[in-house]
Amino acid sequence: MSLATASASATRTPIQLLQAAWKRIAPLELADTTWDNVGVMIEAPFPKKDARTVLLTIDLTIDVCKEALALPNCSLVVSYHPPIFSGLKSITLDNPLQGSLLKLAARGISVFSPHTSLDSIEGGINTWLASPFSDAASSMTPIQPKFPNPSTAPAHLAQHASAGMGRIVTFQDNKAMSLDEIVEKVKHHLGLQHVQLARPAASSTAPERITSLAICAGSGGSLFKRVSADCYLTGEMSHHETLAMTQQGKSIIACNHSNTERPYLAGVLREWLEREMTEEDGQGEGWEVVVSEMDRDPLEVV
Repeated sequence: MSLATASASATRTPIQLLQAAWKRIAPLELADTTWDNVGVMIEAPFPKKDARTVLLTIDLTIDVCKEALALPNCSLVVSYHPPIFSGLKSITLDNPLQGSLLKLAARGISVFSPHTSLDSIEGGINTWLASPFSDAASSMTPIQPKFPNPSTAPAHLAQHASAGMGRIVTFQDNKAMSLDEIVEKVKHHLGLQHVQLARPAASSTAPERITSLAICAGSGGSLFKRVSADCYLTGEMSHHETLAMTQQGKSIIACNHSNTERPYLAGVLREWLEREMTEEDGQGEGWEVVVSEMDRDPLEVV
């Protein structure tokens, strides 16, 4: 790194370093911005410039906020789910979420949310969720491609030409699986003892073996309307969506919304982001990325 580049890095704030690093991980143009809200959620007016710790979380809850405030060198929170989805008419301490954002900003901590930009990329959450089935797959493609014709991807996004929402896995003819085999693979991959399973209605015509699997981290109901598969894997679906599919001979595996996302933070993103932030900073001092210990799915099986 030249002296000029090093000097430029030294003048950038932590959130500016993160924005630059994130362009190499999952450019925000790949998010589904027809409904999603990605990028900087709140920028600290007086950032901790010498603090090189990032806290990773799925949701920015009150407990996660307290965790970030207790980390002495934390200057950034990367919250996968955006804590701000729509326009705000005011920001006050009366609202717990808004209060968390205010407290973080007052302590020099900025908040960034990648959400569906991280869903869409190869190597992102959905391809990671599909990874236990990669050895048996004949194909694994997005359910909703970002670029239906990959050759039309802008030059700066050429490496992400195959990006898109969800994944549809088609198994090789001799590697179709039973529903129970798929369930066990999912539980092992996500570290879960239990999942919710909706089997095909008894009166339906269901395949004996699963030859195709549609995957969407989080909530997959609306995306699944775009594709037909023998089985659907997601975090959650509505009662009526689930009922309609089982009547058609389909199976659904639901794991609770954020259970399909959270293990990716420690398993993939932590080291990746740490590496990219250290490279982007270029000051010789490495960044530390910490996965929240307070972040958890609000629903549990009891």
